[in-house]
Amino acid sequence: MEICETMRRKPEHVMSYLLAEMKTTGSLDCQKRLVVEGRFNSMNFQGYLQRYVDKYVICNLCETDFTKLSKEDRLLSVRFFVRCEECGCTRSVAPVKSSWFCGSY
Repeated sequence: MEICETMRRKPEHVMSYLLAEMKTTGSLDCQKRLVVEGRFNSMNFQGYLQRYVDKYVICNLCETDFTKLSKEDRLLSVRFFVRCEECGCTRSVAPVKSSWFCGSY
């Protein structure tokens, strides 16, 4: 939860991404901690988390992490955008691919 608060992202979104990337199942416990099925090296886990940050948190223009992730329902699709609070840059990002536990976010 602490990492999600620092990134200003919903724990469910981060969890969906990590579980899909790690190709495993898991859940959030009552304290919003991620519980993952299987054994994973901490370095590999950090790599998955860094890829999430690069894709869904960091601004591509000014490289700050002061961004917001928004979801917009369009006529035929759902689009996700990263909006930078520093420079105003906006970019679209792909939705999280289906995770093994509940489909896509």
